[in-house]
Amino acid sequence: MVGGNDVLSRKRSRSTVSENNQQGQDAPPRYVKRVKHTVVPLSTTVKHDLLAQYYTETVTLRQYFLLRLPKTSRLRRRKISSIGRVGPGADRTPTEEERLLGDYLDSTIVARRYSSGETDEKADLRWKQWVAFSQKGSESCTTLSDGLKGSIYTQAEIVDFVIWLLFSRETASWPKHLLCDGFRKQTGPGMQANPAAAAGTTIPGVIRVYPNEHVDALKSSPWPQLLMLLGKEGERIMIDLLVDCAIFQPVKAGRGNLYQLCGVPVHELEALSKAARDVVRDTKLKPNLSSKANASANTSGLGPKNAELRPSEICFVRSRMLYARAALNARGLVHFGLRHIHVLNRFPYRDGEDGDESAVHVMMYIFPRQFGLHNVFTSPVDRSQTTQRFQDYTLREEEIAKKFPPVVVPKSDGSSAAKKSTRHVHIPKRLRGDALRLVRRLQVLHKRCAYTELLQYYCPLPIRGNGQKEEAVQVVQSRSVSSSLRSSLKPAKGREKSKTSGPAIVENLEYSTLTDLATPISSVSAFCQAVISKVIPKDFWGTGPVQEHNQACFLKKVHHFIHLRRFESMCLHEVMQGMKVHEIEWLAPPGLRGQKSSQSDTRKRTEIFYEFLYYLFDSFLIPLIRSNFYVTESSTDKYRLFFFRHDVWRYVAEPAMAALKTKMFEEVKTEDALRILEARQLGFSQVRLLPKQTSMRPIMNLRRRTAIRGKQRVLGPSINSILGPVNSVLKLEKALNPSRLGASMFSVGDIYQRIKAFKSRLGPGPHNNLFFAKIDVQAAFDTIPQDAIIALLNQIPQHVQYALLKHVEIAMSDATGPKSVARPYKRWHITALAAAAATERNGGGVRAQPSFPDRVEQSLALKRRDTVFVDSAVRRTLKARDILALAAEHIAQNLVRIGKKYYRQKEGIPQGSVLSSMLCSWFYADLERRRLGFLLESEDCLLMRLIDDFLLITTDRGKAERFVEVMTAGVPEYGVTVNPKKSLVNFDTVVGGEPVPRPEGRDGLQEPAIFNSLTVDFSRSPGWNFKRKVINAFKIQSHLMFFDTSLNPRTTVLSNIYSAFMETATKMWAYARCMAAAGKKPARGIITETIKTLIDVAFVLLTSRARRERYPGYVCSVKKGEVSW
Repeated sequence: MVGGNDVLSRKRSRSTVSENNQQGQDAPPRYVKRVKHTVVPLSTTVKHDLLAQYYTETVTLRQYFLLRLPKTSRLRRRKISSIGRVGPGADRTPTEEERLLGDYLDSTIVARRYSSGETDEKADLRWKQWVAFSQKGSESCTTLSDGLKGSIYTQAEIVDFVIWLLFSRETASWPKHLLCDGFRKQTGPGMQANPAAAAGTTIPGVIRVYPNEHVDALKSSPWPQLLMLLGKEGERIMIDLLVDCAIFQPVKAGRGNLYQLCGVPVHELEALSKAARDVVRDTKLKPNLSSKANASANTSGLGPKNAELRPSEICFVRSRMLYARAALNARGLVHFGLRHIHVLNRFPYRDGEDGDESAVHVMMYIFPRQFGLHNVFTSPVDRSQTTQRFQDYTLREEEIAKKFPPVVVPKSDGSSAAKKSTRHVHIPKRLRGDALRLVRRLQVLHKRCAYTELLQYYCPLPIRGNGQKEEAVQVVQSRSVSSSLRSSLKPAKGREKSKTSGPAIVENLEYSTLTDLATPISSVSAFCQAVISKVIPKDFWGTGPVQEHNQACFLKKVHHFIHLRRFESMCLHEVMQGMKVHEIEWLAPPGLRGQKSSQSDTRKRTEIFYEFLYYLFDSFLIPLIRSNFYVTESSTDKYRLFFFRHDVWRYVAEPAMAALKTKMFEEVKTEDALRILEARQLGFSQVRLLPKQTSMRPIMNLRRRTAIRGKQRVLGPSINSILGPVNSVLKLEKALNPSRLGASMFSVGDIYQRIKAFKSRLGPGPHNNLFFAKIDVQAAFDTIPQDAIIALLNQIPQHVQYALLKHVEIAMSDATGPKSVARPYKRWHITALAAAAATERNGGGVRAQPSFPDRVEQSLALKRRDTVFVDSAVRRTLKARDILALAAEHIAQNLVRIGKKYYRQKEGIPQGSVLSSMLCSWFYADLERRRLGFLLESEDCLLMRLIDDFLLITTDRGKAERFVEVMTAGVPEYGVTVNPKKSLVNFDTVVGGEPVPRPEGRDGLQEPAIFNSLTVDFSRSPGWNFKRKVINAFKIQSHLMFFDTSLNPRTTVLSNIYSAFMETATKMWAYARCMAAAGKKPARGIITETIKTLIDVAFVLLTSRARRERYPGYVCSVKKGEVSW
């Protein structure tokens, strides 16, 4: 515990207090009266959806004080009830100070989360500790007679006491409380506080390392005034408030936003379970719950102990089957089937005692929950080990060895020298007998399964029947593939092909686009269903008609799972739908087969079968797809997934990767690469190829967290996370001087304000002679010269130092159904400030840094809704030269690992980096100043650029033609190359003897493009999600520039509304077809209701007051009848 004789003796200049006095034993007796507090009526509680996820009681600060004051304090209660209020019941007109104080009482929210009952003994102990800390030897309470000066002193002392108390009962170095943020325990005399931060703070045993705005705010107005209002009970009420409750302040910016002033940070809390919220909803809230009520709340899942997930919350991690590398055997052939590390390959079927041990080992992978191992249902996910939603259970050997340590025993032949290692594993009763027999059968069938033959039968190579060339079809000749690759794809002569080795690939593959070489999804589904039918024993599904029904139902789910698009998901509950679990014999206890089961027995059978189903999808189906197919999206088909056989993918990807290594990368010796990586923060990235018609586009993954070398495998920060400070500084410089970025835009929404300003410059009247020119730079990120961008980067920072501030934002996600509960999520943000504005109070000076509430009001909350902002006291100050060095290292020394070798990117900037878009915008802004100055200085020109896409609108045709000529000629010093065939103009012009294309009429979305752009939610609320998706389809088209009647004629606006409805209707039709294919076709009533709701939402969205207030000058003068028509 912090404190003691020597600690408390240093408390200001007061007399020495012994350790006994610290506990209140030697202090003068103070009569503590037991006070009964009133009950909080449910009608007076504050309603806030996000706070209701974490707290059982939310009231205003005024209500909290009234509830804590004893009933005998009638004058105090009346004073607090009436202060700042006006109306018939008010005694008099309040002063300005009283009105502000009343507004503060009514707007501040106090929230409490009950985790354990507060006994009278604990309350008495806390009061005795306060008496010892404050060294008040008599009944000296804060009253009105003390005046404001005494209240200020006492309030500051209470805040210091709360910090001391929280540290004293916390064994760690830092309690999770906002008041303790920036403070640390003083572990030794050499540990010194930050002089600037520690001004005015003398807490025994605790030092102040960073300034804490929450502490300063609670010590300043209006909190001393509130303490003075509370009178005799003020100290006790204030201490309990700061220790036990969380305090939130409203934010005017945005809608329904709050920032946390005191308490345990919201993001450190576990959300309450639904059962706990139901208990609180049906119970009158009291400021001091009884132990019995607290116990009831705890057993209902108030704390984080109740972590069991429902099957509807367990979604399979489909992303694991993407971008898998091919497994090769010793001869360099593609290894089909399951990988060698799969448990069925590591523990195959054996006879005798070894067979039993092998089968039990496999059972521990299939039914981990029954053996007490880590599982998806009850075990928390270690975020230091994985970034995915659920853990990967491919390898469990370390966990099994800890749970069931091996024992060395003599072999059965009696030889004393020969010994073997075995495990004594207790098999649960439910898994003995038939379950163990079926697992042995599973091992046998896996060993007999010819995976390669099944793959070749269901997913043959994409080769033309006649093998002849055709026009308009590209033929890949054998010379385009390296000889080493061709030899690796051919079987060795004189040797029999393995059951899992790939066949020889034909050297001529014909395709018009790379995606033509992908295996059809229906063939992939047929292959997976065939493997499951041959490997999984049929008795796992039951016997007789039940077996046929359950197996057919499961295979149907497999087919649906494989056909899902990129971001669609399937939950475990959906797989179980339609299954007849009660009739499956191996799930029943031996003595209860054929009998009616109890509720507990049914629950146990369902629990075991859920484990079995999760294993089949997560640890059998997904690994099966990974080991046989390379699954990827394409750059032209949005969310559609393509399944390439690994041998086919290697055939087309190897030449592209070889060209990439030659053009963009240069090899780095492994020793040099490892030395570079050990000496810097940045790790290495990995590259993958994305099909793009007949070519490949390299994509680097810089968000991937790599494992840190050490005794334990722990994931370190990603490259993009490390580059976060650089990105924050670039954003700050953009905000301070946006003109330096020229025509840069960072979203489509930025177009509206610029077009509006351009039209105002042109003046009133029709403008029919507008010339448009669109230019697209080829491979912009990959062609930017590194030396040039680094030189430009050195000119961007305008300050010597920057301060980096962190805060977290907690908001609610969208609900997935009418009865579902929206879940809270959190996001950390880093904000950069110039060093001049980040200087804290030094001596008697006033700090110039804006406070966290000011930053929330001025910028952070402007576009937020129902969000809670929580500040962090931790500050980082970085010098501009260090920031520039990190960015330069990222650009010039970007290491990429391809296979087992390391390469350095010698051209361009890393694509996929958090800095890429910002650096490209800064770089091309410099190009505009040097080469396109004739456009920037003209009032009749509007140049806009979204990253690397240029768009010019002008009334001068000559300038438009000059712009096209300059850009298509190329700008070598900026790496700019333009393909004239991809440029677009609305006038006739010729560049280099070739006419520049003009835009063709828009035919709308084609059917394949519509289906590929959808993300269908096949949940238990399909109708509700259908309506939500349709409305969102209209919202994403509601750009202001299309519907502003001051910018466009009314006829054009009405035409745009019609076009938006047409595209929304097309997507609604496609969505309904996808749901019908899954057996969840929306009813006619749902469709009619959706259309009516869409019309109402569209009108409100386009003509809303919120949109007009947010964008001054926006006008949409259309009528409800016009929208409905």
